[in-house]
Amino acid sequence: MSVNILGTVKTTTISEKWVNQLNRIAIIGGGITGLAAAYYAKEAGAHVTLIEAQDRLGGKIKTIYRDGFTLETGPDGYMARKPTLTSLITDLGLADQLVRSRTGTSYIYVRKQLRQMPAGSVMGIPTKFWPMVKTDLFTWRGKLRAGFDLVIPRVYAGEDISLDRFFRTRLGSEVVDTMIEPLLSGIYNGTLEDMSIESTFPQFITIEQKTRSLILGMKALTPPVQAGVKPSETGKFLSIEQGLGALVEALRPSIDRLMLKTLVQSVRPHEVTFADGTVEQFDGIILATSPQALGPLLGFPEAERLSSLKRTSSMTVLAAFDESDVDALDGTGYVIAKSEGNALTACSWMHKKWPHLAPKGKALLRMYIGSEHVPSLLHEEDDQIANFALSELRRIQKVGTPLFTKVERHIQTMPQYEVGHKQDVRAFEEALLKWDGVEACGAILHGVGLPDCVDSAKRAVDHLHLREAVTV
Repeated sequence: MSVNILGTVKTTTISEKWVNQLNRIAIIGGGITGLAAAYYAKEAGAHVTLIEAQDRLGGKIKTIYRDGFTLETGPDGYMARKPTLTSLITDLGLADQLVRSRTGTSYIYVRKQLRQMPAGSVMGIPTKFWPMVKTDLFTWRGKLRAGFDLVIPRVYAGEDISLDRFFRTRLGSEVVDTMIEPLLSGIYNGTLEDMSIESTFPQFITIEQKTRSLILGMKALTPPVQAGVKPSETGKFLSIEQGLGALVEALRPSIDRLMLKTLVQSVRPHEVTFADGTVEQFDGIILATSPQALGPLLGFPEAERLSSLKRTSSMTVLAAFDESDVDALDGTGYVIAKSEGNALTACSWMHKKWPHLAPKGKALLRMYIGSEHVPSLLHEEDDQIANFALSELRRIQKVGTPLFTKVERHIQTMPQYEVGHKQDVRAFEEALLKWDGVEACGAILHGVGLPDCVDSAKRAVDHLHLREAVTV
């Protein structure tokens, strides 16, 4: 607090204290997390230095414009139900650019055929009786086994387990292999055997603890369809009409000093040492780096543990066509069961999911290559990779000759939330509390989606903000 000239007490807000105390902030990492952290720090009055090892900003976000197409080579949208990113986009003046995804029939390619997902399925969990009975997606044996969910006891007993164990016990192997695994594993580009239920989908724990049965629990959460009301043609995802690259450009002005192609050797409280030996002092430092950098930069065991955790690579192939050359059904694409032996895990009909991405009369398909095939393809030429992906695609649907293709590699970028991940993150964050003026954020901690990364950035800035205010 301070006293004004009239002798009355003036309360100093946290942001005012921060302006006085944290004049210089260093943010290491220029992906969406680092850019969001730069925005929130700048809004609080700090002078922001952003340090990025690559020659561009945006991280996984990369938008390319070609022949009237908007190509999203990284993420193409985000979950609308998570509000922080939408609020950020609105604050940046891009609210009028927000577009919502289209929807339609969902498909799974299994037993050599595209089959409709049963109506009422939510994240692979059946919530309606008759669609499950009538579907040709499962055998009768598989349907009966899934019904055991209604009577078996709770699987989660307070200790972290894999998604595979949880769902296989509750719903049986056929439902897992045919529907749940293709849907859920694609989010993390991993395998259900490795993935922690506590860190990936804790809502299923809550449902099981409350209702015991997943089917009954998910059914209770699904709002009833009102008579005479048509299903919505809009989906659960949002994006930006100009492409997500517009978000990167809108965040750029938050940076006062941008250092691209700059390597950092180590970080200590209020101190950054660069690869060339230069040392700079900062009032606060926010680490928004890739997880493999945390151990080398910080040097303590808990950080090294996060750096050692499994990460996976992925590859996508975008292919543009005349719309008449694509045999597409009603919907926005499909996932592929591993049992089919196809190198692709999914195909999105981007021109149907996001009509703004393709000119009228054109089609844009995005193919996802399974992680087990990535190592053998990484060093191949783009044309070879594209031709391979198209040959796998043609095993499923008819397409003609593409107008052009674009291959994108994402190497060791997707952190895997394996069993015990929550405990590793907690140990890291507790250890970092001892480092004055240093915070960390990013996909390795509390979620891999774009809104999760923005939430993480905002939380890191707020924590740094509050910790410094306490010392005033």
